[in-house]
Formats: sequence, structure tokens, C-alpha cells
Amino acid sequence: KQNTISMPTAIAKLNASNIAAACIAIIGLTAYYRYQQHKSKKTHKTGRQQSHTPNAALKAIASTSNGTVIPPLPDIVKSLLSNARLAYLSTCDASTPNNVSSHLSLMRFTYLPDEEVIIMSTNKYTRKFELLKSQTSVALLVHDFGDVGGFGSYSITLNGACAIVGEDHGAGDSSDDAERYRAAHLKHNPEYPQFIVGDDIAILCVRVTSARICNIHDQVQKWDINQGPECVQ
Repeated sequence: KQNTISMPTAIAKLNASNIAAACIAIIGLTAYYRYQQHKSKKTHKTGRQQSHTPNAALKAIASTSNGTVIPPLPDIVKSLLSNARLAYLSTCDASTPNNVSSHLSLMRFTYLPDEEVIIMSTNKYTRKFELLKSQTSVALLVHDFGDVGGFGSYSITLNGACAIVGEDHGAGDSSDDAERYRAAHLKHNPEYPQFIVGDDIAILCVRVTSARICNIHDQVQKWDINQGPECVQ
């Protein structure tokens, strides 16, 4: 005689199995949710503590010259210039009344720490190039805000003298310097040869004379190549 299970008994066993599985799933989900809550609170607390911790690099800058940094450039500036590739270049149209017309360009740049210069390039058939032929004073804005995977820490405004390498004889740079700078600039920005290589592409060299360094806490420090530690801005 074959063993048989009545319909009510089978349904009861099936319901019991489903209930047990559901209970296990609920317990597991509850434990996971509590773990995520604890992890989120811990991360938020750590981030909040870090946001109120004074930046060690900026504290080192502030400890010298009452906030006015003397040469050489502080490590945080060198680090940002060495790792960044984009800057905003500001020039002014001297042909307009009171120099009221400004010009802003997004530029790829290369910082050469051994020479303390910033290298850029531009097409010769641009307004920027025409302006730079008649003026040398420029401003550059460099920052690390918005980098992928990070929140950024600094923005730096740099003022300096910009020379068209190999064409501005007063700067003392030769055509050999232009090609050397071009090669270094291309090595640092290998994805953009169309902006660097060509007979119509001029090489620019900026020698920094002053800087304003601002961190994410809106703390600003200043550097000027012509002023010593006794001068406070």
C-alpha cells in the first residue's frame, strides 16, 4: 500500500515552509539594515570631525610670515600645479577704454617645478594670442574641486608675466626653449596634441609673481615673490 498524504496536510506543510523562509529573510534584511544605519552614522561622524580639523598644510603656510609666504612656492601649491591640468587664464583688452573688456580662456597647462614656470599653448589665430602679443600680465585660477572621487581642497589664483616663447625676445626664451616646453607640455597632456603641436600653435610661459591660496574652509593665504616675511598683505 502506497503512503499518501492528504491535501490539507500537504498545504499545512507547504505553508509552514514558506513562513519559515520568510522569517529567515526578514531577520536577515533587518540585520543588514541595522548594519547599514550604523555604518552611515559612523561615516557621517568621521566626515564631520574631519571637516572641522584644521588643514595641516595650510597651518604650515599660516605659520610663516603671518600669512604671506615667501619663495619658494609652498608644497601644496607645487602639488596642485603638478597634478592638475586645467586652469582658467584671464587677460585684459588694453585697446578698450579703461581696459574694461576682459577675456577668459580654459587652458591645459604643464607645471615645471625645476624652473618654476607654467607652460601653455594657444592657436595663433585667436583673440587670446592677439591680446598676449601686447600685454604680459595675466591671472590663472587652478583648483582641485570637482575631481572624480574627491571633494577638493584648494583653489589658487596666480598672477604673473606671460611670454610667447621664441617670439617675445625680451623674455630671453629661444625657439629651442619653445620646442622643449612643447615636448614637456605634450607629455603631460598626451590626449590633446591638436592643441599643442603645429606651426600655428604658440607656446606660452608664465612666471608666477604672486598667489592667493584658499582652502575649502575659506582660509586665504598670500604669496608674493617681491615681498619678504616682514610684509603682511
